[in-house]
Amino acid sequence: MTIATGERMYASDINNLIFFPIGTILQFSGSEYTRLTNARTADNKVIWTLCNGTAVNGITVPNLVDKFLRGAASSGTAAGADSQSVTITSANLPAHNHGVGSLAMSALTATKLPVSGLAASGFSISGQTISGLTIDNAGAHTHTVSGNAAEGGSHDHTFSNGSAASAGAHTHTYEKSFRVTPSDTDNHGGMNNLRYETTDTSSDGAHTHAVSGTIANGGAHTHTISGSAAEGGSHSHAVNSSNATISGGTITGSITGGTVSGNIDAGAITGSTGNAGSSAALTINTLPSYYTVVYIMKVA
Repeated sequence: MTIATGERMYASDINNLIFFPIGTILQFSGSEYTRLTNARTADNKVIWTLCNGTAVNGITVPNLVDKFLRGAASSGTAAGADSQSVTITSANLPAHNHGVGSLAMSALTATKLPVSGLAASGFSISGQTISGLTIDNAGAHTHTVSGNAAEGGSHDHTFSNGSAASAGAHTHTYEKSFRVTPSDTDNHGGMNNLRYETTDTSSDGAHTHAVSGTIANGGAHTHTISGSAAEGGSHSHAVNSSNATISGGTITGSITGGTVSGNIDAGAITGSTGNAGSSAALTINTLPSYYTVVYIMKVA
């Protein structure tokens, strides 16, 4: 309903606010709005109605229950959510870190890790003590010996094609026999014409005598030897390192370069990270403090 220019306005028109254009929305506190929503035009049309989404006089009224009005370039757009809170779950959390907690890793397993191309230089070892170790010698060699050979019990020595040691100038005593003539029988006691006497050989100066035979053993005894024992061909010496120890000492030098290839199998990781919060969802109230009013709109 509108009032034309020069048209008479009655008190009821002022009380019912009929001078507002159709579509005007007013807000009321308390129950005073009911006087307007109960008012009617001369032809019994509703002048004001609640903004509750119903259609009155062919006009669809917006539903402004639990809504805020927002200014815009044009009217009629409804948007936003009717929820009054937001629940945040783990999917809504920003990236963050957790403490180690009870995490543990089992031992790593390394397989097929050959190392090649290493260059070692400047190595020196000093101050080490090695004990209880016998080292092989696989090459041909001799052993120097000195001392007494084991006597081996009572025994003889065969000697041939040699000379007895010279005892200096000397003579040898020998016995000789000769036959006497009959005219000498009476002088020699009738000894069957034989006569014996001893005499010495003349000295021939220092000399030796060739001998051959067996030298008397002289009982158990030893022989003094000196020189080198035959090596007996290429041979080795056993190494017994079961009781060997190497202790102390210092190793200096450097190892550079090289390539390590192979696989390292990861161990299993068990446990859980430290708790950085609670498992409960977080609900945030998005509704600010408010005071309710009633919206009505002029529809006639």
